[in-house]
Amino acid sequence: MLGKKYTFESKKTRIRRLLISGAFLFIVSFGVIVSFIIYIPIYAKMQKGRAAGAFYQKSPDAIAVFTGDSGRIAYALELLKKNPSAKLFISGVHAANSFKSLIEKQAGPVTGGEVVNNVGMQVDLDYKSKNTFENVRETATFLKNNPGFNKVLIISSDYHIMRIKLIISHELSGEKPELYFDSVTNSYTTWNDVKKLLMEAVKISRTFFLMKILREDVISEED
Repeated sequence: MLGKKYTFESKKTRIRRLLISGAFLFIVSFGVIVSFIIYIPIYAKMQKGRAAGAFYQKSPDAIAVFTGDSGRIAYALELLKKNPSAKLFISGVHAANSFKSLIEKQAGPVTGGEVVNNVGMQVDLDYKSKNTFENVRETATFLKNNPGFNKVLIISSDYHIMRIKLIISHELSGEKPELYFDSVTNSYTTWNDVKKLLMEAVKISRTFFLMKILREDVISEED
């Protein structure tokens, strides 16, 4: 007991110390979360650049697009026109849609009809997927059924790319094709776009916890 000094604090100083510590932790946590949210579209932009470099002079063997938000299919069709040799895989198609009706909704009756006639049998539709995990699972099945596809381009919205890559790293094992990611870029100038980004940050965190920490094989999602 000798040689030790004890500092006794009053209730007032203890409360003050706890408040300062709590405020500091809140500021640090808030900064980390904001940085992570900002990084999500930056990460997608980096992946877009990687895909642009890979397919600058060579077409992908297949283009897989995940339905869900506007602009994704239209962007995939735009890339398909530039890479007509690629096979198109659309994951998460509503049961009421055929390829023709789906494309006409996205591109208009005239343009949609032209696309259908030009693409022919180069398209596979997935009617099973209802969420991102199922999109990845059905895309994995599609790739296993087509072992000749060496370079595959996956398309979604920019806020969605990080979670797709996370699930793919968990779902696909062993020998697999080279996967690249391109995306529809959001401006995040409206509350609706910002809300999507915020929700996605939560979903990425949840997915990481379930897959990498708890080692869950299947994730139940709302989208």
